[in-house]
Amino acid sequence: MLREIALSYPYLRTRRLLRKTEFWTSEKLKNLQEKFLRKVLKFAAANVPFYRDRIGYNYIRSEVDPYELIKKFPIIDKEVIRQNLPKFFFGSKIRRLKAITGGSTNQPLLFYMDRFATRQMEKAFIFDLWGRVGYTFGDSIFTLRARMPKKGFFISHDRFFNIYYASSIDLNRSSLSNYVNYLNNLRPLFLHGYPSTIYQLVNLIESSKVRLEFKPRAVLCGSEKLFDYHRNKIEAMFDCKVFSWYGQSEYLALGGECEYSHFYHFYPQYGYLELFPTGIKNDAGKEIFEIVATGFNNPVMPIIRYRTGDYAVPANTTQCKCGRNYLFIEDVIGREQEFVVDANGSLISANCLVYETYFDNFTGLESVQIRQNTPGVMEVVLVRGPHYCDESFLQTKDSLNSLLGERMRIHFIFTDQIPKTPIGKAKFVIQELDIGKYLHH
Repeated sequence: MLREIALSYPYLRTRRLLRKTEFWTSEKLKNLQEKFLRKVLKFAAANVPFYRDRIGYNYIRSEVDPYELIKKFPIIDKEVIRQNLPKFFFGSKIRRLKAITGGSTNQPLLFYMDRFATRQMEKAFIFDLWGRVGYTFGDSIFTLRARMPKKGFFISHDRFFNIYYASSIDLNRSSLSNYVNYLNNLRPLFLHGYPSTIYQLVNLIESSKVRLEFKPRAVLCGSEKLFDYHRNKIEAMFDCKVFSWYGQSEYLALGGECEYSHFYHFYPQYGYLELFPTGIKNDAGKEIFEIVATGFNNPVMPIIRYRTGDYAVPANTTQCKCGRNYLFIEDVIGREQEFVVDANGSLISANCLVYETYFDNFTGLESVQIRQNTPGVMEVVLVRGPHYCDESFLQTKDSLNSLLGERMRIHFIFTDQIPKTPIGKAKFVIQELDIGKYLHH
């Protein structure tokens, strides 16, 4: 509890709010969300130049239904924010913490969060989610995501959160014993990572002589789509539950599974979702909706009615055995698992590849795509933005080459546009190799 206090008042306030409201009735949750939504709309219309110029504070009245009021606000996307970035700010510079996201659309975006509130509140929500599978603050976690250990070290340990970070890029058959030995010695309570990297670890263990000597409480998978074959194989290997959730780096919407269901339960305390029909159906014949989101937790840069680039299939139920009266989403169509194959035949998660190179090297680009048809060779396709200069390109090039060395020969290609799928998404990786052949390398 003492370490939790160090996360500040916004964290503690949010934790108390979630404990108090978790099992409220639908009506009470709707009223709570109305309160938060009205607050952010009034705040933006009064203080944020982009919204003040278009809406104006005088238009906002307390008796107006916020679900109707929000329809007066424009629907925006990354391009709108990029072109008007200074008009989205509020407050002093010291409160603004720079952040960069690529999201599932592979379009780098620079934005700002509240240095003293946003991430602290995010931790409260994430820990609340993980609590559904037994997590409590300070439990040991072994992570395979996009954070590299310090140079010369196999593991980096964040003592405050008790998280151990290992390199996802260096995970392969020859290094596997180091990973498994460390896991067996550490015996973490939770494993955490991209579904693709955890699945890769499972396949490597399955095809080797090394074995795990412990059972974690759960495996936590986020930032990519978790497929059923991922879940089945990971749960069989670790003999525990695989837990998944969905959110964005922009902190606009957050939903996760519960103790009984694989549906995503979206927090009404976190943000407001609008689902717009696309007229397209999935393979099961269910309609796909575009996710447009409004966040409640970033006062230095409120983002309202933002096209996330992700799509959803709503669940055909409004109730769950867990008792939470949240919005239920059956499936989110976002970034899927994507790999490239190096010269040794080992897989590298494309998510890790980009984020490990410090994504700000890609700032100023309109879009990024990776293409591969030969092991050890890949094309990085770049669409320039108006502020992407030669110096930025050299940083991008040097970072990727330094990270991969002789494992990958990289060709950089500039183009005017990257083709999109029928629902408007550009694939991050165009992979012509059969990844299944390399899962055990």
